[in-house]
Amino acid sequence: MLSFWEKEWLSASDFCIVGAGIIGISTAIELKMKYPKSTILVLEKAALLSGASSRNAGFACFGSLSEFSSDCNSIGEDGAVELVKMRKEGLDLMLNRVSSHYVGYESCG
Repeated sequence: MLSFWEKEWLSASDFCIVGAGIIGISTAIELKMKYPKSTILVLEKAALLSGASSRNAGFACFGSLSEFSSDCNSIGEDGAVELVKMRKEGLDLMLNRVSSHYVGYESCG
């Protein structure tokens, strides 16, 4: 059963996002840009962010040479190259929104 406050918060929101990690916050930003008048509720289970998004930069790893080779075998060379391009574009988008300092990102080439 929902409490009074849960009913108030959930019914007053146009969108509800579960998780305040990189994906959750990025989704909230995208929704707010697409629907500027919307109300967005982001739910996070921890008092402070403590999930994988706040502990490492695994999201920025494009994979190893063997992973790229495996991608070439499963989706073709063009598909694998396109996948790397999309990962790079996503990383650039995130770094334009959030300083690399705040996520501990360091480019290693």
